[in-house]
Amino acid sequence: MKFPDGHLNTADELINQIKRYDIQVEHSETPFLVQEDRKWIYLNPAAKKILEVEEDIIGKPIWDNLPSELHGIVEERIKSCNNGIVQLPIEQTWITQKGNHVLLEVIGIPLMFSSNATQMFIRDITKQKNEKMETLNHLKLITENMIDIVGIVNDQGVFTFLTPSYEWVTGYSQLEAVGRSPFELVHPEDQPYVISKFMRMISEQIPLTVEYRYRKKDGSYIWLESQGTPVNEDHSYRYAIVASREITKRKIAERALKKSEYKHRIILEHSNDLICLVNPHGEYLFASRSYSDILGIDPKSIMGHSVFNFIHPEDHASVRQYLKLICDSEKPPPHVYRKIHASGHAVYLEGKGMPMFTEAGEVEGLVFISRDITEKRVSEEYIRNSEKLAVVGELAAGVAHEIRNPLTSIKGLFTLLKNGEIDNEKHHFYHEVIYEELNRIEHIVNEFMALAKPDAMHYENEVNLVQLLQDTVMLLSSEANLYNVEIRLLFKEKNVFVSCEKNQIKQVFINIIKNAIEAMSQGGVLSIAIEEMEDNTVKLLFADTGVGIEKERLKSIGVPFFTNKEKGIGLGLTISNKIITEHEGSLKVESISGKGTTVAVTLKKNKENVIEG
Repeated sequence: MKFPDGHLNTADELINQIKRYDIQVEHSETPFLVQEDRKWIYLNPAAKKILEVEEDIIGKPIWDNLPSELHGIVEERIKSCNNGIVQLPIEQTWITQKGNHVLLEVIGIPLMFSSNATQMFIRDITKQKNEKMETLNHLKLITENMIDIVGIVNDQGVFTFLTPSYEWVTGYSQLEAVGRSPFELVHPEDQPYVISKFMRMISEQIPLTVEYRYRKKDGSYIWLESQGTPVNEDHSYRYAIVASREITKRKIAERALKKSEYKHRIILEHSNDLICLVNPHGEYLFASRSYSDILGIDPKSIMGHSVFNFIHPEDHASVRQYLKLICDSEKPPPHVYRKIHASGHAVYLEGKGMPMFTEAGEVEGLVFISRDITEKRVSEEYIRNSEKLAVVGELAAGVAHEIRNPLTSIKGLFTLLKNGEIDNEKHHFYHEVIYEELNRIEHIVNEFMALAKPDAMHYENEVNLVQLLQDTVMLLSSEANLYNVEIRLLFKEKNVFVSCEKNQIKQVFINIIKNAIEAMSQGGVLSIAIEEMEDNTVKLLFADTGVGIEKERLKSIGVPFFTNKEKGIGLGLTISNKIITEHEGSLKVESISGKGTTVAVTLKKNKENVIEG
């Protein structure tokens, strides 16, 4: 714009001066404005954006963009700028052309080209201010509702600030506590220690953590844990921010735990059993004092060593298998093994292990409790030998008795054959009788040898019990039909595998089924069932409807040469029981006279047992 005299308008000249002063101002992202005589003479695009300028405001009063309550402050700052004084930044709320209020940070700087003009840089801080206020509100909400106590203690040891939680914990209000030293309420026995720690924190500017007893308003004491952080402002004013929480329950629990630990340590140190803790690799982490008494080994000297260094070499395999069983089973059975005494001799132990699990369910260690059973084993061996001698005596008497009868018959017939004249028919008959009696003697001797010295055991890892039972039933079906006995298999087609000596288990089935058939001479039903037990065993049940066994005679079942049959010699169940025992199983007989007998055979299943319906 030009005036009549040909000179530029003063405002235009000022704007040109500004543009020459800073050629970048037009494209600057920093909002920039200029006022002269309280009117806008320049706004760069960034300023127009903040003030939401849609219509030209050049030449309009600056007061249109300022609330009335700011007019006085702005007038004073403009006058200061006109006098060449640079003002500090100030926060002001301005009004946009759309009528919106924005919070700005304003810097006013004198303009060197005019004493009546002021250049201003503005920054929209509405978002930052709102976020700051929101953060402060959140902090206030947290501090007013937090359970832990947060307080400020000056270098004189006096509260200058406390959160409301102080009253919830101690019973004292903020008004009662602020301006008062917290050390007055510390237990007299803990006071010197707490004060010295606080003074050291303030003087050396190091954080502290301290536990102490603190008196509540009702006179009772609680335990507090305080963490102090020192603050040093301009190396003049020192204070500490102290966060405290009540730990009374924890201290009571710790005291109870220490008491329990003391009791358990006393038990461990004076136990006659060997107690140890090993890691998953089998290395000792702890061993009780009894190691010295029982094995002659200093328990401290074996820490970190493998347990297998002290186990009899012949028992390594069984112990390794037992360790695996412990990790796989919640209730493993006891295990008998040997450890080597410091003097070199073996010590028999019966031990039981328990796994220790992490929160993730992984085994982090194993606890073993073992008892010295060496003397017990010697006593058992003596008893066993005595029993063997008694059984041998019974066997000898039984064999002599059983063989005497056929020998008497044979001797008498030979006498007749030698001394008398007999016709051919009788001669043939006598030979048949002698042959049958010799067969009877051979059968008695074979049964005796099977009991006294059985054939070598040849175990098969996967013997299908179901198939073995079916084969045995098929073998004896003709005899069952002869006696009019019906055999019912009360199990579905499936596979149950065990590790056993196949022919011996088959012999057991034959003995049991033959006994049942012979007990039902007038006909009846033999039911055979299979039950899979939870302890990794399988139970086979043989229930007949025969004559049964009287209660008094039932006690003698399995005793050599005791029989309930007219033609039996009483070794069938004795041998069967021996076979099942050698397979680590059990054989039990239950019977009711006149109603029938049930035989239960229990065998261990394979760990890799596969059961298919």
